[in-house]
Amino acid sequence: MKLTHTSALLAASMVALSGCSSDDNTTPNLPPVSEGETILNTEEVIVKSEDNPDLQRQTITLGATGDMHGYIRAWDYAQHAKARNTSFAKIQSVLHEARAKDENLILIDLGDTVQGNSAELFNDYPTHPVVEAMIQMDYDVWVPGNHEFDFDRSFIDRNLVNFDGAVISSNVFWNEEHGSNPFMRGHQIFKVNGATVAVIGVTPSLVPQWQASQPNNFRNLEFRDELTSIRNTVDEVIEKHNPDVVIGAFHLSRKESGVDCGVHCLSEALVDKFDVMFMGHEHATFIEQTTVADGEAQIGASISSNGAVSEDKLLSGEYTADNRHTKVKIIEPGRFGWALAKAEIELERDEQGQWQIADTTLSNVRVDAVEEDTQIVDRFIEEHERAIEDATTPIGIVEGNFTLSENGLADEATNTAITDGRLYSTIHHAKVADMPLVDLIQHVQITKANEGLEASNSEHRVQISAAALFSDQSNLLDGQGYEKRHSAELYRYDNNLMVVRIQGDQLKDYMEWSYNYLNGYEEGDLTVSFNGDIPAFNYDLFDGDALYYTVDLSQPSRQENERGERTREGQRISIDTIGGAPFDADATYTLAVNNYRFGDMVRRGWVSDEDVIYDSVNETVFAIRDMLTELVGEYSDTRGALKAADFVNQNWHIVQYGPSDDNGQVSEPGSLLASRADGGEGQALWERLQKGEICVALGDGFKSGDAIGVALNPANPDSYFENPNFDADKDIKDEAYFAQLIAGCKQK
Repeated sequence: MKLTHTSALLAASMVALSGCSSDDNTTPNLPPVSEGETILNTEEVIVKSEDNPDLQRQTITLGATGDMHGYIRAWDYAQHAKARNTSFAKIQSVLHEARAKDENLILIDLGDTVQGNSAELFNDYPTHPVVEAMIQMDYDVWVPGNHEFDFDRSFIDRNLVNFDGAVISSNVFWNEEHGSNPFMRGHQIFKVNGATVAVIGVTPSLVPQWQASQPNNFRNLEFRDELTSIRNTVDEVIEKHNPDVVIGAFHLSRKESGVDCGVHCLSEALVDKFDVMFMGHEHATFIEQTTVADGEAQIGASISSNGAVSEDKLLSGEYTADNRHTKVKIIEPGRFGWALAKAEIELERDEQGQWQIADTTLSNVRVDAVEEDTQIVDRFIEEHERAIEDATTPIGIVEGNFTLSENGLADEATNTAITDGRLYSTIHHAKVADMPLVDLIQHVQITKANEGLEASNSEHRVQISAAALFSDQSNLLDGQGYEKRHSAELYRYDNNLMVVRIQGDQLKDYMEWSYNYLNGYEEGDLTVSFNGDIPAFNYDLFDGDALYYTVDLSQPSRQENERGERTREGQRISIDTIGGAPFDADATYTLAVNNYRFGDMVRRGWVSDEDVIYDSVNETVFAIRDMLTELVGEYSDTRGALKAADFVNQNWHIVQYGPSDDNGQVSEPGSLLASRADGGEGQALWERLQKGEICVALGDGFKSGDAIGVALNPANPDSYFENPNFDADKDIKDEAYFAQLIAGCKQK
């Protein structure tokens, strides 16, 4: 039975809407969730199957997805291409087989589900198509992530209420003024053949900081400390229900900067409470185990030996009723539907007839080799077609290459003219050198912010802009048509634009924080490498009014603890001038940033709410991504094309690369580039990389994805490995052969 403790009017509205499909895209005039009431879509205890006293052994199966970000279909609308390792449609195909083995499978989604991949096109639907997909797929539990709160509270309210499974999070509460009750239940209990399974959820407590400029998105809600909330919830559940299995369903990173306790910390503190922790938010793929025994802790040790697909029992060891209080296993299934994370819990009855854990086994069931489920495909064909039509809307024409490599392609080493994949031999050139691709985003932020400031009669104008290159796949090439999807490719998030006042010393600390994404330079390095504990979207580059700065990767980097407090001052950044005047640590500057970065800045004390002088949240075009589309259209109309030459502004460089001239070409090669052309070991290794003969060692940390974990260096044989698919007789520009090289490099 579905229970919704909301107003009677809302309940009546839900009944009226229960037969609605996404074909009816009118926005209902729904009241909000009743202030102070807890959303209860389900009974506290759901019976999957009745107890059978004759059953002496059983396996309980749980499956989880995380960070689906709008991927109903295996299609990337920004790329306008099939997406092999994605989608609810492919997850459904995996589920058919899993449910054939266990009809009582408990299915969980870990959040960040309804944002991304053109999902915002359907935000006005009575029930979002992504939520409809979860309903059709019989999801039992949905744990909201941070991106569920990217939009007005009415959006999350109606979608949580309309979901027909449990919505749970242990740390989201109404504020004191509205009774301090839970916004939703913190847990869900399942009965499977008499065994009791408890699922405990959590949402990042940093939502109010990430959404600081849009308080209506979390109106009257507070997000409490994760550890305290989870501990309180699990203790209450254990006392009331005495569960045989306890599962965590957390939208939280292993190391969450700005909170006291990420999942690794939770696993150590609550090792005796939980059996398995499913987690999302990192977009990572792994299977780990934390063990605390005899006063010693081994936190987050990998227990997978084959690319996070299955648990290696030799690494994890026994997991039984006798030692379960000393161990907890952790799993994340990647992003967009890369895999279904699965936990198989083996139980057997003891002499008193009580269920006891005999073993647990984790696996990530990948979707790459399965076809999309036809029922999901057919059900959402109209949404798919609408998203394609929107994504391919013509905006203008590109003139000139926006990455200043020899042929305009993005990869530093293997610019093969193949657009359907990259070898990831190094990284996007625009992340290590000043390129028009990022300067275009900076120009949009500066131009649109200044328009907003002028319209409000503000005396201020933007001096500095900070922006990240969100996608390593993004690029703009001479002669191509610019479609709306290219804005989504360049700027993947629905962020709004803000302008803040910031003091010079705080700006310097912010820049040091950003460039901590890059690891330090060692003599002989041929590439830079990337800090696996830092997500790529936290790597901002800086532009502005006569802003000139350099980055020296041989100098000490800034360090901070998990609460975001600086523990070592960075010494990499040298700021020469801003606005034509020497940099002044005591001066106040104006800075354009997105609202998520503003939250990071407030948390670290660089700025406060009082420093905000502009916010686009109330503008007709409020999202930076849409501002980008608008500006490209304006340029195409007034100048005939979007011209790369208009966005060449060489205002920074990494010392180890060397400075560039006005055309973006390195004029005085630094040590890193010199090593690539030294006529010896460095040049030989670089040439082998360009041919795909060797592969770089990729990182395995927080959201590191395909970034280099160790800089390529001839003195370090662990920085590369032989590509097993290399063939000296084949041409790297052959698409089929190039795909083989990619596969070879992804084997480690």
